[in-house]
Amino acid sequence: MNVLNVVRAFRAIIKDFAVELFEREGNRRRLKARLIFFDGSTLHVKEYYFGDQRKYVYHWMNTKGELIIRWDNASHWPGVKTFPHHKHVGSVDNVQPSLETGLVEVLTAIKEKISAT
Repeated sequence: MNVLNVVRAFRAIIKDFAVELFEREGNRRRLKARLIFFDGSTLHVKEYYFGDQRKYVYHWMNTKGELIIRWDNASHWPGVKTFPHHKHVGSVDNVQPSLETGLVEVLTAIKEKISAT
């Protein structure tokens, strides 16, 4: 699902969004986007595809710019059960396993947290 369709699917929580970069060359793609939610929090999205390899970072911040959760698949936490997929919750030092590996899963988690407040 492309990013515009994802934004439409989650329009109940997304106030605004901007695609900051989209490049496609052969089987390579780069996407950077910013989503602003109705509660004022922001999600920075980075997805990179290089053939069959995918790198991602979804960085969710509150209105003060403080980390809420960052999901990514950087390979520097081999001890995490879902390696290389993991999330940093509230702090870069609080690393936890993550089953949310795509934008839809991340937005679903955010929607649950926003709706619970």
